[in-house]
Order: sequence, then C-alpha cells, then structure tokens
Amino acid sequence: MEFINETQDIIRKYRRTEPAVLVTARATTLFILVAILGGYFAILTALIALDKGVIVSQLQPAEIIPVPDVEITFNYHFNIECEIRYLDGRTPTPCDNDLITQPSCDQNSEDQRWHGWFTSIDGRLKYNMSEKLYGVYFTINIDDPRYLRENDAGMFIKVHDSDFNPRTVPQRVHDQALKLDPDFYNKLDDLNYHVIGFQQVNWMFISRHIKKKMITNFFSVLGFPPAYFEEPYITSKYESVTAPDTAEFAGQPITGQQKYANLFIGTLNWFQEVETEARTRRILDSISMLAGFYGILAGIYILVFGFSPIRPWGIFQNCCIRRRIKNELHKQYPKSIPLLELPSIDETLTDRINYLEQFLSQYVCDIEYMKEIEGEKDIEEAENAERGIFEGESGKGE
Repeated sequence: MEFINETQDIIRKYRRTEPAVLVTARATTLFILVAILGGYFAILTALIALDKGVIVSQLQPAEIIPVPDVEITFNYHFNIECEIRYLDGRTPTPCDNDLITQPSCDQNSEDQRWHGWFTSIDGRLKYNMSEKLYGVYFTINIDDPRYLRENDAGMFIKVHDSDFNPRTVPQRVHDQALKLDPDFYNKLDDLNYHVIGFQQVNWMFISRHIKKKMITNFFSVLGFPPAYFEEPYITSKYESVTAPDTAEFAGQPITGQQKYANLFIGTLNWFQEVETEARTRRILDSISMLAGFYGILAGIYILVFGFSPIRPWGIFQNCCIRRRIKNELHKQYPKSIPLLELPSIDETLTDRINYLEQFLSQYVCDIEYMKEIEGEKDIEEAENAERGIFEGESGKGE
C-alpha cells in the first residue's frame, strides 16, 4: 500500500511542491522498485507451480516387521516347503499350510508358467525381535519329468511388502497408488526381482521402507498440513551359492521329488525408513517472503527519499539536490520557512499560522483523505433541521 499511496502523492502533491528533478527521481525509482517486486512475485509463482517436492527420510525403530509376500515362477511344476527360523538357534518350526499356495498353471495365461505363492495372510506372520523370529527358509522341489538341466532358464522370484502387495491390496488403494504414480507397481516388480538356479542356496536380507506420498490439494499448497498416502515397500540384499555337484544332473530327467533350490528371506535390520514427501514452496511461505522483500524495497525508497510522517527528506534531498530543495522552499514560503526559520519582521501571526499549516500538510501530515469528509458537519445539521420540520408538521396534523 505504501507504493500505491506514494504514486498518488507524486501525482497530487509532490509535483506541485518539489523540484521537477526530485519528482522525476521519485517516479523513476518507484517504477524500478515496483518492477523488481513484480519480477520477484513472478519468480515465487513459478517456483510454486514447478515445485516437485522433496523427500525427507527418517529412520524409525521397528521391533515388528511384516514378513514379505513371495511369488515364485518356473517353467516346470514344483512345490514349496518352508520353515520359520529364529535368532536364538531354537529348532525351526514348519510354516502353516494356509500360508503357501502351491503352484498352478493357468492355461489361459500369457506366460504358460507355474506360479506359486507364499503370503502372510492378514499380516499374521511377522519378523519379531522379542520372539527372535528373523527369517523364513524355503525349500523348493521339482517333480516335473519334462525338466532338463540344459533347458533351465532359472526360477523367478518376486518379493513384495505384505502390506502393499499388488495382488492383495484393495482396489481403491490400487487405484489411488496408480493415480499418484502410474509407474509405481512396475517399480515394485523390478525392485526385488531375482533369478535362482538349480541346486543354489540363496539368501535375501530385506529392509523395510514406507513412502508417504503427499495428496496435493489447495490447502496443502496453501500451507496447511497435507494428507498422505502410505506405500510400504522393501529393498533387499541378495546372495547365492551353487552346489558344486550340479553337473551330474546334466542331460538327466527328473524322477520323483528333486530339490531345486533353497531360499532364505529374513532381516537383521530392525529399523524402517520413512520417506515423507514435502513441498519446498507453499503459498503462505511465499506471501511471507514477498512481504519481507516488499519491506526491504520500501525501506530503500524511504532511505533515499525520506518518510513524510517522520523524516520528510532522505539521502537524495540531503546529499544530491540540497540547494534546489532549499530554493524551492523559499519560493513557497517567501517570508520564512516554518519550523526551520524564525518569523520575518513583516510576517504576521496569520501568515505564520498559514505557512505552518501548509508546511505540515505538505511534508508531515497526510490529510488528503480528510478532504473526502469535508462539509459533512453542515450536511448533518441540514438533515437534523429537515427531520425537525417533518416531525413538527406531523404533530400539527395529529
């Protein structure tokens, strides 16, 4: 508002009371500062529009971590067995049968492969630090007589967080995830995708992450705390060792049950990383920055040209055109400059008061807005008189 009022003063007041060079300097400086302010506003607007956010990571202790879901795919029929392993060395316990879906091959599927699953139903099975449960050990057997070692392209393993498995997640959650990130499920498939081979022993140690994606709306852009959509996922470190006696199976078909590989999936990391998405620019923050920048520009203008209610003259008047200012004042106040000089001999008290009122209105007091209510007292008296006449005539009528 200071710049708007200053523009009005340049048009209505300064051009009549100050030297032309000072008025020109005021207008030019004001135009430059407003242009800078407009450019800064445009930059802040562009930063808000182009803001992609940042990820703030935080490690949180997690005594309980869900056992991940596992999908195993192979060109030949196989079956799965598993047992639960403990850190304290106690005897492993077999997995419940309902946690394993033995392989099936859908004749209508595109890959024509056998798919088997291990699923921690409703999160029932969890890695638990207090119970020392830290891993699940799978034994994968093949019993397909068509199997030949030379044609083995490997067994494919996909691992997903059991709280966010694409196969089991509710449809509304599935749709929301695709809305926020169309490639999210493709990234999940590639994140923990491994190939194991015949007679291998494989270890997979997982780490859990929770990505909290911000649901963008007007209030979050404005600066209010946003709502988040949580997407748990896991990362893994994978190692494998091949048994040295696998060559003897070359060229021989499988008869009965034959162990294909072992797979251990567990964790020794009892922390989970929470990745929270946040905006770096918000409207309220930008307004605060704009207000601060406006204050800096207004301060520069006041420093250069003064602030009428406190210090009517600034650096420009005192250092650059000091003599012109003084000559201009003498033209306006030929007898004496009020507040600066003593009254002259031929100056009457009325002249002094008039000079003082003019000086205060020009340089110290802003009374322009008061002119809008000039004469209102007379209007109120006329309205009261008319109201009295109307009330008197009404009384006579009665």
